[in-house]
Amino acid sequence: MKLHPGRAVMVVVLICAIAAFVADAAVSRSDATTTSAWLLKDLNPGTNSGSPKNLFVVGSALFFQATDGVHGIELWKSTGSMSHTSMIKDINPSGDSSPGNLIALNGILYFTANDGTRGVELWRSDGTTAGTAIVKDVNSSGSAGSVPSSLVVLNGVLYFAATDSHGRELWKSDGTTAGTVMVKNIRAGKASSSPAGLIPFAGKLYFSAGDSTYGRELWRSDGTALGTAIVKNIRAGAASSVGGLDAAVLGSALYFRANDGTNGSELWRSDGTAAGTTMLINIRSGSPSSTPSDFTVVGSTLYFVADDGASGPELWKSDGSSAGTAIVKDINPTGSAALSGLFAFGATLVFQASDGFHGAEPWKSDGTAAGTVMIKDINTASSASSNSSGFANLNGTLYFQAADGVHPVELWRSDGSETGTFMVVHLSPGADTSPTWLTPFGSRLFFAASEPAHGNELWALGAFPPPQTTIKSHPKKTVRTKKARVSASFSFVSDQAASRFSCKLDKGGWKSCSSPKAYTVKPGKHTFQVRAANRARSIDPSPAKWVWTVKRA
Repeated sequence: MKLHPGRAVMVVVLICAIAAFVADAAVSRSDATTTSAWLLKDLNPGTNSGSPKNLFVVGSALFFQATDGVHGIELWKSTGSMSHTSMIKDINPSGDSSPGNLIALNGILYFTANDGTRGVELWRSDGTTAGTAIVKDVNSSGSAGSVPSSLVVLNGVLYFAATDSHGRELWKSDGTTAGTVMVKNIRAGKASSSPAGLIPFAGKLYFSAGDSTYGRELWRSDGTALGTAIVKNIRAGAASSVGGLDAAVLGSALYFRANDGTNGSELWRSDGTAAGTTMLINIRSGSPSSTPSDFTVVGSTLYFVADDGASGPELWKSDGSSAGTAIVKDINPTGSAALSGLFAFGATLVFQASDGFHGAEPWKSDGTAAGTVMIKDINTASSASSNSSGFANLNGTLYFQAADGVHPVELWRSDGSETGTFMVVHLSPGADTSPTWLTPFGSRLFFAASEPAHGNELWALGAFPPPQTTIKSHPKKTVRTKKARVSASFSFVSDQAASRFSCKLDKGGWKSCSSPKAYTVKPGKHTFQVRAANRARSIDPSPAKWVWTVKRA
């Protein structure tokens, strides 16, 4: 609720209303008449796009990057309502600060941004303008910036790769300027070791890095220079065994892809010691590579994509042992299954794949061949693909974007069954809304989506929220008159379309009204209240109120 004029635009799309359209029969599968998708805020008013990206939740706030058309791409936050969605700070007054790499440490948001003077550096924010500031100008030699990357938190400390006069090396921060320091100059001099793929494991940080002696190999660090060392020189000499370190933790071991120069790029495991770092299995025998990738842990199983040379790139699993590492299913017997988007959905693995007969569709697996099945052929045209992607889990329901061939790319949901998989809502008939950055926040799903009237903006899906009422015009706080009675007029709006209003003056009861609303009052102190009710009959719990006094002149 606000007492000042303001833009109050909200596009509300009720699933129950859209279900009336025969063409959108899939939408009628909704089981909640008060569930809706709505434009949370038109960040960049009009048809231009606010382009929200990098959605990230810290505590009770959703942070993201966006533009309002006046400022550049800056840091924004929302607590879930239009009136509480705003830009935090204009970090770069002359252009875009482009906040990225969002991560939380001790309830504070850390991110990378460019203020236009110091280049891309590490920043922090508590959600307020005053509390949003650069942590440290790591590369203070000019405007190039240190360009922090691979941000990860371990034991209450933020680790990242950054560049200064020593080259690109491993850094850490406790959130203070003094506590932001280089951990170790791994590659001596000004050359870079370029740490990548930072991942916590067993209380230490693991990553790939390259020095002049060993090439790019697996390293570990306890946060001290002395405790930062190579785990094992997997590929003898100065050649490299690993790249950016595609890895995952399962139980008491770290699993990753490495090439020892003899067996090709295969699945390795490490307990953090040189002796305990070994190839788990040579999936593609000989020197060719199976190139395992997309490591995803579901329960006690490690899933990944690999090519054994016979089946093509397919879904594999491992329990951490050589004997327990095997192909799950040859999904496409005639070629590659083109797996992507591996996602842990409870005790089930969800992903996109093609069996060679259907196009790329959503699949699921319980780790068995029989239990690895297509969830639904969303785009039923011959060999056509729905291109399901962006999987997110909101309270046990799977959400993603897909196109069924009749509608463009829209928001879909699934309980894991064919009958329980359907389009949630068709936001803009005839337009490709392409929902992205699907992010659960509280009991709702937030995402970016496009429609012609507003461009690409921030949307929300969930239980229909109560409306917020704003008084746009009202009498002065003190009105002087020579008359026995004086007129008082109010105009007001709701942040939701098609809202109805009820008004109350002084000790009178609530009565149906519309804007503008006029009264004739006697001298004295008066209180006007107005509240909106939306289509779901939800009433504004905090009516807008204006108190004024009429005095005899």
